[in-house]
Amino acid sequence: MDITWTLGALLIGGSVALGLSGILTVQCIVFFKVYYRNEIRLRIAMVVAVWILDLLHSTFIVTSLFNYLISFFGDRTHIDHIPWSIALSVVVTAAQTLIFHWYFSQKIYKSSGKNWWITVPIVILAFLRLLAASVSTFEMIRLHRYSAFNEKYPRWVFTTGLSLSASVDILITACLCYFLQKIRRRTASTTMAHVVDTITLYTLENGFLTCLTTTASLICWLTMPNNLVFLGLHFVISKLYANSLLISLNTRKELREMRWKKSEWDPAVPVLTPADFTVPYSTSYPYGSTTHVTMDSPGAAYRPAFKVHPLSVHRD
Repeated sequence: MDITWTLGALLIGGSVALGLSGILTVQCIVFFKVYYRNEIRLRIAMVVAVWILDLLHSTFIVTSLFNYLISFFGDRTHIDHIPWSIALSVVVTAAQTLIFHWYFSQKIYKSSGKNWWITVPIVILAFLRLLAASVSTFEMIRLHRYSAFNEKYPRWVFTTGLSLSASVDILITACLCYFLQKIRRRTASTTMAHVVDTITLYTLENGFLTCLTTTASLICWLTMPNNLVFLGLHFVISKLYANSLLISLNTRKELREMRWKKSEWDPAVPVLTPADFTVPYSTSYPYGSTTHVTMDSPGAAYRPAFKVHPLSVHRD
């Protein structure tokens, strides 16, 4: 095996992954500083789990690099060996991916009006991806060698896991963009349309980066089985999923302020769902009456209205 395309690929991929891990740590700190007091417990537990999994994943990366570059420095025969830390990083990546897919699946569930026919297939595919990664991890630990892992079995299992991950990314991105565009078509407000466009852009960027990296790792795995470029890219996948999730959580306040042009917001309301655009609306008139309305349609709060003061009406 060529060192440049094996150990070099692992070193570059591990360095990028550790840099992204630092960004994730900052994202987690921001989340707890801004949202902790008003956040629901389940979401707090999710962020804690993501952070712990990321620390574990980073530990496995460093352990693997130390094994290859320090413990067995200069031993070319050891390049074909699969350390236990590499094997465990695969299943940790799958667990991180599952949390990401679950979080956005529940957004699709709310956006679709609690349509299980859309949400359940996505969740099932996400769990199958975790199952494939678990089998891959087991086989890596059992076989200990990349040359053996490249055999027909368990090669197809690892391929299936990466394919499922990319497929679920595409499904989630497509569904969210579809429901967001339905909101945009119903609104008559330029401000509201701008907010929806911004959220759509965030959604596309999140899905594009994770899907692109996973697909690149899959292509390298299928076309270059004799090097470790696919594994260097695989190191980065977990970090992208975790950062995409935290970015989605941490941009909620900014998006709500953009939407209503004021700082009052409800941290419990999720972003990227039509429910996020449904709020009570009230207004007071100079002559003493107050109107309270709950807007079920996203565009309803932006429809123009005419207010006529009784004293300003003159009879001929």
